[in-house]
Amino acid sequence: MFRIINQYLACVNIKTDAGLRSNMEIFLHDREDISKFCINENFNKYIVDIKMEKFSVDLADRFFRDFTTEIAYAYSSMYVRYNEGVRVRYRFVTSKEDKSAVYMDIVIS
Repeated sequence: MFRIINQYLACVNIKTDAGLRSNMEIFLHDREDISKFCINENFNKYIVDIKMEKFSVDLADRFFRDFTTEIAYAYSSMYVRYNEGVRVRYRFVTSKEDKSAVYMDIVIS
């Protein structure tokens, strides 16, 4: 799956989006199951670090699905998940029809 995402990234124009970042901040701020979060931009990529009140892989997966449903563009999105012991890392990309895309690492612990 990681190779597919890399091939997909080669076909789209990665950039950050202020509107999408605002949606992320609003969604994360309103959640009660999060103790803190941080959104960084690095080389046109977002790095979203989320600390949950109670962590499990199942809770992280449900949270990730809610998060991406809220922020993903309607045209296309895909992700790959890595279990890293006490945290889960998602590599997520979503794009519009004009091939502009947002790429992010989402780390949930």
